[in-house]
Amino acid sequence: MSLKLTELSIIYDETGERPILLLDDFMSELDENRREQFINNIKENQVIITCTDKINLEKNEKKYFNIENGSLKRG
Repeated sequence: MSLKLTELSIIYDETGERPILLLDDFMSELDENRREQFINNIKENQVIITCTDKINLEKNEKKYFNIENGSLKRG
């Protein structure tokens, strides 16, 4: 994750634009504290995260969607 955060910073410094961060099922590898720290570190970026566990994003004012039985539902 440190590498991803560094890449975001370098791209922003070089281009002046924030890149979209795509993350696939990495939250299951982090405990709750590290999840929260990571979310706080990416709040300036547009991020798309896929995961199998429901993560608590409400207090961070983020949007999330749930795909259940092939149907998209706003969480």
